[in-house]
Amino acid sequence: MSPERKDLEALELALRTEEEGYALYKRAAKLKLNDLTAALFAQLAKDELMHKDLIRRFYAKLKKSDSWTELSEEDKNYQGGSKQKYKTIFSDALAETKKVAPVFTSTDKEAYQKALEFEKKGMELYDRLYNETTDPVAKKFYLFLREMEREHMELLDNAIRYVESPDNYYILEEGWTMED
Repeated sequence: MSPERKDLEALELALRTEEEGYALYKRAAKLKLNDLTAALFAQLAKDELMHKDLIRRFYAKLKKSDSWTELSEEDKNYQGGSKQKYKTIFSDALAETKKVAPVFTSTDKEAYQKALEFEKKGMELYDRLYNETTDPVAKKFYLFLREMEREHMELLDNAIRYVESPDNYYILEEGWTMED
């Protein structure tokens, strides 16, 4: 199999993975477990759509020209915008925590844990694809996707910690504790 064909198959696998993520997060957002959970999963679903679009564009370019294209500045800048959206979601949740203690169920935590496991598998996939390709531009692309998955894992880990103990999470995020 030619390297180009192998790269196209790798992108097809990546696309299927992102489609699974989109479906998972869309379903989770509709569960309406609580406002934070719904907002986080809705944003994760939007991110997965962006990943799908990015992979489709790279797939089309690779299929047409048999060579990888560098990530554009617009592609690279997406990450920063996404981080800010998540910070806003958490800030809003923390502000609400000051007013009313949030109510979480075991289903919230289970949804976050399932999503965390999914993102971990995505990160492992992009690690494997990175290691399997010899093209330096493809390596950059897979590292970029891997980094987005890592950020999602970090976000979901934060969400799990928040669900487990909103008050303690708030104290840790604010960076202060009560001294004796």
